[in-house]
Amino acid sequence: MKKIESLSENIFFTSDLHFGHDGIIQFARRPFSNSIEMDECLIRNWNDTVSENGLVFVLGDIGFAPVQRIREIFEQLNGKKILIRGNHDCNYTDKLLKTLFDEIHDLLYIRIRDELTSRYTYIVMSHYPMLDWQSSFRGSWQLFGHLHTRNIPEFGTFKTHLFDKQYDVGVDNNLFRPVSFHELKQIIARQGKDTDFKQTNYY
Repeated sequence: MKKIESLSENIFFTSDLHFGHDGIIQFARRPFSNSIEMDECLIRNWNDTVSENGLVFVLGDIGFAPVQRIREIFEQLNGKKILIRGNHDCNYTDKLLKTLFDEIHDLLYIRIRDELTSRYTYIVMSHYPMLDWQSSFRGSWQLFGHLHTRNIPEFGTFKTHLFDKQYDVGVDNNLFRPVSFHELKQIIARQGKDTDFKQTNYY
């Protein structure tokens, strides 16, 4: 488990940016004419949300842009960045990824101290939603991406397949911007009151 030293107000999560990927616009029904317009929006939203001293966990699938273009994009993005690999991150070499991110993981278990409550929140991060995870029975969160959750009929019953401590931090599910730790606290609290979420793995 990794202890995070950054202030909780400076911690953010995102996934499935797909920079430079025209195909994702139709697949995920993103409201952009082309990948240039999409990239500009994602960069702007990131920097409007994350300060220069922010810490962003990126849960995979950074892009399909050429190497020089992906370098240029990440040079514009505020904050320290930690990657949890997604299925499409094999588009880029480890050597390149190490220049874009401060750390790279396949799965990451962290704890964050909430300065507002002086309590710790434990979080498991993977590109994919998990059936079970470290300390789930003690209230740890599981954050994921990959599914491009969005407001369409196909996702109408999606939460019945998830526990209330799980959440898709991908841009399609979060107004095309990173979501903050404190926003996630409110989301997870609301989900905890929603009985439609899965209650057990055993029936």
